[in-house]
Amino acid sequence: MRPLARRPLRPVARLCAGVAALVALVAPFAADAQPLPAAPPSRVAAPPPPGFGSADDLFERGSGGDDTDGAAVALFGGVAYLPDTWRGAVRGEVEASSGPVSAAAAATLHPAAGGLYGPESDELYDVVRAVAYVRLNPAAGQPVYARLGPTERLTLGAGALARAYRTTTAWDERTLGAEASVETRRFAAAAFADDVRLGGVVGGQAEVRTPLGIGPRAGLRLAGLRLAVGAVHDLGLPSRGDSSLTGVEATLRGDVAGGRFAAEAPFGLSPFVTAARYLGHGSTFGAGADLDLFRSSTALRAHVRAAVFVSTARFVPGHVGPFYAVSNADERIVADAAGQVFLGTPLDSLRSGVDVVFDVRLLAFGRFEVSQHIRRHVGADRASAYGVRLAARLPRRARAELAVERQGFRGLWSFVRGLGDENALVLDVAAPVGRVAQAFVRSRYGYRRLDAAGPGRFLVERRFEPLVGVRVDLR
Repeated sequence: MRPLARRPLRPVARLCAGVAALVALVAPFAADAQPLPAAPPSRVAAPPPPGFGSADDLFERGSGGDDTDGAAVALFGGVAYLPDTWRGAVRGEVEASSGPVSAAAAATLHPAAGGLYGPESDELYDVVRAVAYVRLNPAAGQPVYARLGPTERLTLGAGALARAYRTTTAWDERTLGAEASVETRRFAAAAFADDVRLGGVVGGQAEVRTPLGIGPRAGLRLAGLRLAVGAVHDLGLPSRGDSSLTGVEATLRGDVAGGRFAAEAPFGLSPFVTAARYLGHGSTFGAGADLDLFRSSTALRAHVRAAVFVSTARFVPGHVGPFYAVSNADERIVADAAGQVFLGTPLDSLRSGVDVVFDVRLLAFGRFEVSQHIRRHVGADRASAYGVRLAARLPRRARAELAVERQGFRGLWSFVRGLGDENALVLDVAAPVGRVAQAFVRSRYGYRRLDAAGPGRFLVERRFEPLVGVRVDLR
């Protein structure tokens, strides 16, 4: 976790803060917003976008998978393998939901003969890190979402600036972030801050939705044109110079209408073009399309995106991504404890290239998720990326999750043959044992701060925590 910046907000940071303020201003009126009317035969209804940030996370109460009010507490014990040693482990969990509000907290302590594990008990902020989430969930007639908690899998717009950004890659350095979004008939806005103390990355996006279209009314046409403008800014870096990070993005999209793409069709196609730039660094231009399936189903939801980005030097799509919290202009991943060899390619060292992106995400019955991200970088640098998440929320509070992120390799053969420069993995399994007992196993491949190698250095960390305990549901 970087020291907090003590400077006033810079211009683009003010823009991000302005978007957040806009969300707060629009929210009270959003409750009065009327649902979009059924589209006439000559138009197509805009397909629902993927949830912003953690809005539709299966494992958070109120996300759509479990809308019943209630609470639960759990206590686990066991052992844990942390860097180079086995220790004891005690874990507590509590979660509750009432109406549109839900919340959860969880913490694990690792005692040993020498005391608690240092990184989890060396500062007062470790108490705040016990907050898993506090949510305000959208309700009928009130399309407002807000959340406090560690930032997870947050994508902004077309993903040119931020894609699957999270602050949990270095688990003991995670921060309490905030995110919010609101939608009305003609306007949508979203904003986030990865640290409520405003010492890290902030960003936002505002979208204007119009009834305008392109093409003949009698045939295929592009309807419901929407213009979105977004920005990200790292408050923990200098405001100017090569070490700064400020990005802006503009995206124009519409919905294919007519023919097979009638309003009542179970699928929708939304082509888009986008342009983005990191000020003082490089820029990109991208074009692609989003395909939404099962639009008329309440049980299934599928989203597919294919896009091509052509970038100048000093730019790569999704630079603010899964590894940005440990690999940026101020912080780097190191190969060993000596801290002399850096891994990953810094933004300013990247050469021009073309990136082909393919994303797919399937949500089923509010209980299952399959998502995959592929970005094949065509260029001189090892800058391809891959991510996959398999998640299931099962009866009796059982759950399973496998999430993998990889970055810093070339093509598919390099991906299969060996690891890239940046890798992260989370495997969580919770299963009931009898009526109230439960087994919990977590395996995590991430990073930890390596203070001995200097400020802002991170080394690979492997964790394994098999625990057994009891879980009690309260009604």
